[in-house]
Amino acid sequence: MFPEEYRSTILSLAEADEDMKTLLGLFHLLEGYTTEEAITKNFTAMTGGKDCKDLLNLLRKRGLIKIGAYNEYLCLSGYEEVFNDIAVGYSPQPGDLSGYLENAVEKGDKAALKMIELLLKISKRGLRGFTQYEIIKNEVSEIFSLGVFQSLEEKFINEKLCVYGNRRGNEFLGLYLSEDKIKDAKERLRAWKTNKLVEMPVIETLEKEIGELVENARRKMKLEGREEGLADTLSIPESEKVADTVGYFSGFAIDDAFMFVTGNVLLERDSLYLVITDSLSRYEVREWRTDYPAIFILEEIPKWVGKIEFVFKDAYPRLSDRKLAIAVPNEVAYSNFKHKLLSELVNRLGIKEVTEIPKR
Repeated sequence: MFPEEYRSTILSLAEADEDMKTLLGLFHLLEGYTTEEAITKNFTAMTGGKDCKDLLNLLRKRGLIKIGAYNEYLCLSGYEEVFNDIAVGYSPQPGDLSGYLENAVEKGDKAALKMIELLLKISKRGLRGFTQYEIIKNEVSEIFSLGVFQSLEEKFINEKLCVYGNRRGNEFLGLYLSEDKIKDAKERLRAWKTNKLVEMPVIETLEKEIGELVENARRKMKLEGREEGLADTLSIPESEKVADTVGYFSGFAIDDAFMFVTGNVLLERDSLYLVITDSLSRYEVREWRTDYPAIFILEEIPKWVGKIEFVFKDAYPRLSDRKLAIAVPNEVAYSNFKHKLLSELVNRLGIKEVTEIPKR
C-alpha cells in the first residue's frame, strides 16, 4: 500500500464516522500507550458511553493498524508519519483546567479540588513501587469513595482535561495542556490553598505557644548565666544570635512545591519542622524530605496512618531513617521519635498522648 493510499483510506473512514475521528485523535494523545484498556476507557468517557472495539477491528481488518509487543495498537511500520499527521488533526483541544478549578472552588467541590491538586503535583512516572494512577485512585477513594474517584476520572477525561494511559504497568492520568496552562492552574490552586490554610485557627495558636516556648528558653538561659559562656564557646558576640541558639522560630511561610504552611523551631537541643495542611496524601508524606524531625499538623488523621509501613514501601529515605510525627490538635498524635520539644508542643495543642509509629 502506497502512503497516499494509506492516507486516503484512513481519511475516508474518518469522514464517514465522527467516532472514528475521536478514536484517531486518541492515538495522538496516548503516544504509544494505546492498549485496548486505555483506548476503550478514554473513548467511552469522551463519547458518553460508546464502545470502540468495532472501530479498532475495522482498522485492523483494513490493514491500517497492528498490535505491538506490549499489546498496544500501533500504525503499520513505515506509515508513522502519515498516521501521526492525521491523528494530530483529529486530536481534541484541551479543556479549560483553570476554569474547572475556579468552578470547583466556587461550588466547594472538595473531591474535584483534591483530584486537581494531585494531578498537578504528581509526575506521570509515579513513585518507586506505586504508579501515579494508583496513588491518585487510592487517595481520592480513601478520602471520599471509589465511586467518587471513578466519576471524577470519567468527567475529567470527558472535559478534555486529562487522558488515561496504561502500558507495561505504567498507569497514569496525564494532563495534556500546554505548560502555560498548567502553570496558570498551579498558580490559581496555590492562591486558593494559601488563602484557605492561613485562615486555620491552629496557626495563630502555634505562633502564640511557640513564641512562649522560645521566650521561656531564652529567659532561662539568661537566668542561669549561660549567655556569656555560650557566646565564647560559639564565638558569637551578638546577644540576639546567642539567644537564637537556644530558642528560635522562623515564622510561617507557604512552601511552593507542596502548598503547605511551614516553619521551623529550635528549642535547646531539639529542632522541629512544622508542616500545616488541611489534608496529607501518601505521596506528600513520602516525598516530603528534610533533615529536621517533622510534624504534620492536620484537620483530621489520614486513614492510611494505620498502614504507614505500606505507604513507605520502597521509599527513600526509609521510614526508619526519618523522624516523623502526625497530629490533629485536641485529638491525637502519632510519632516515630521522641524529644522534649515535640512533647511540649503536642501538649500545648491539647493532645494528651502520642501513639508510636513503627520505625521499620
